[in-house]
Amino acid sequence: MEQPIRVSLVRESIRVPLVDEQVNIALHEERFDFSSPPVLATSGWPFGLNPIRVDGLQKGVATVVDYVVMPSFFRVVRWMLLLSDDSHDLAVTSTIQCMRRGGDVLFTEFAILGDCGTIPYELDVVVDGDKVKLVVTSGYDGELTARTSKIGIFN
Repeated sequence: MEQPIRVSLVRESIRVPLVDEQVNIALHEERFDFSSPPVLATSGWPFGLNPIRVDGLQKGVATVVDYVVMPSFFRVVRWMLLLSDDSHDLAVTSTIQCMRRGGDVLFTEFAILGDCGTIPYELDVVVDGDKVKLVVTSGYDGELTARTSKIGIFN
């Protein structure tokens, strides 16, 4: 379920008099309030306010693990991703940030932690109409579970 994002803008002007002239200073402050429902109280799910879970990722199969609607051409989203094989206590996590720019999407993955040598995978972020999809292709021999949480979306 999509949650509203409240954004408030504050604009102030300050005039500082000098001996013969004035210096005009303009301040621009943006405050973003990424509202979400209360944290889910499910035991074993400490992964954020809007988690998505996709079970059964198989080796070599490209799987859409989350998407976001981005109807305008310049928007940004950041995902937290957790891939795990819970039966073998293996997990890897990372953060993906992407920006839709026209019909293209740019993305980067960073903050990669965990069993990345044991759980190989490939990421892609693709545009499909007004949706931008996060796609994971597992290189792991067993089945994985993907958990994602969107951190923020703005334009």
